[in-house]
Amino acid sequence: MTSSEVYRIGSVTYDSSTRTLTHDNGQTEYFTPRVSDVFLLLLAHQGKCVAKEFLLSQCWGDTIVSEQALTNVISKLRKVFAKHALEMITITTVSKSGYLLEVKMDDSCVVDEEKKQVKQQPERKTIKPSLLSDDIIKVNENDITKSVESNILCRKSVSYLLIILIIITAFLIYYINSVINTTPYFIDTNYYIHEINIGSNKVYFNEVDDYDVDKELFIKGITKSLSSVCHSNIYAHFYYNTRIANNSSIVVFIMPSDGRAFNFRMSKYTYGSFYKQLSSYLNSKNIKC
Repeated sequence: MTSSEVYRIGSVTYDSSTRTLTHDNGQTEYFTPRVSDVFLLLLAHQGKCVAKEFLLSQCWGDTIVSEQALTNVISKLRKVFAKHALEMITITTVSKSGYLLEVKMDDSCVVDEEKKQVKQQPERKTIKPSLLSDDIIKVNENDITKSVESNILCRKSVSYLLIILIIITAFLIYYINSVINTTPYFIDTNYYIHEINIGSNKVYFNEVDDYDVDKELFIKGITKSLSSVCHSNIYAHFYYNTRIANNSSIVVFIMPSDGRAFNFRMSKYTYGSFYKQLSSYLNSKNIKC
């Protein structure tokens, strides 16, 4: 991953061009190219889970390695953060999915600001009963009637508001169960801007033109591949392979209606090979109607 950015995180500065992490106290750490690639990729997606397959394809390219290689890099990063007491940077392992990097902000300034606001609030003055006049204490019947009518209207407004909130809550529950729960949390649906129906399958994919891929041929190829698959959600993600110049790669996530999940990766995308290899992969995993 070629980069020349300089990042400032808390008390450290990371220069990606020299792969140098420098603490304000003068301590320095040098990252290997692979450690730097993983760190920058997680940093670019901070707050989101990055799938292991995506990390391996981006940082190792066509080199065949086990997941232990990625585990070793994550362990190295965690040791560096612990050594420099960088509690604001955490890498969480998401079971059977990937890793999530978070940068926690220091909220001490927020606390100080809240204290200032409390100090600036004017003191409340208490009015003693002895200072009230007789006119204020007296209440006529018309005032009581108006007060009762206002209470009734207020109660009706509250009832209508509760009904609206119940309807909104029911809609949200339906949306969560029917839409959100069917999509893995590590997939950013906003990234997949195209949606097509192939039989009973829904296929989502990003902007293929950005990766020199013929959109019509891609749709034709994936249609052939899914001829024996039904009631599945498919997410196709094109990206540039950083290890091979001017080369487009693809990762396809397949989620049948039976709750299983599969992923197919092709480090060098070509139309003819794509649909044949994907069809073979689906057959090998017994993903059929």
